[in-house]
Amino acid sequence: MTTTSTNGPDGLPQHEDEPGDSRRWIVYTAAALLAVAVGVLMAVLYNSYHANQDRELAEERAAELHAEFEKIGITAIDEDTIVTVLGSDGGGFCTDTVALVKATANLGSGNGASGPGNRPSVVDERRLAGDRLVVQVYCPEQLDEFDAYVDSLNLDETTTNQENS
Repeated sequence: MTTTSTNGPDGLPQHEDEPGDSRRWIVYTAAALLAVAVGVLMAVLYNSYHANQDRELAEERAAELHAEFEKIGITAIDEDTIVTVLGSDGGGFCTDTVALVKATANLGSGNGASGPGNRPSVVDERRLAGDRLVVQVYCPEQLDEFDAYVDSLNLDETTTNQENS
């Protein structure tokens, strides 16, 4: 803060120098801005590091699932698509595997008609095997619950698959 005085030799007001303590706010402001900038940089780097780790894990699991799909004869989905959909933790699939599989099985096991003309059709065993592989790779702790649900479906020898349909 500046103060003026009319004690100048020519009678004009003169400015007095500010005391050294009054400029401290500049130093404090600069230090606070530097601390905030360092904090933001650390947060960005931390997030980037963990996103990279998650991406690597997602790619490993997608490659494993892709290979497993090919082993059982399912037309394998592109690994990048698997990474995008399932991520590193299985995405929505591992939230409640039984509910998701039950819902998609009910949708996929109809004949396409609506209303009273809708009749159940047989579910392809490879589809359930593919669902089991997703559970096995992404959320193995839920595998027993998934297997119990599949066992409760009472599948028999008349299950339709591509070879005999």
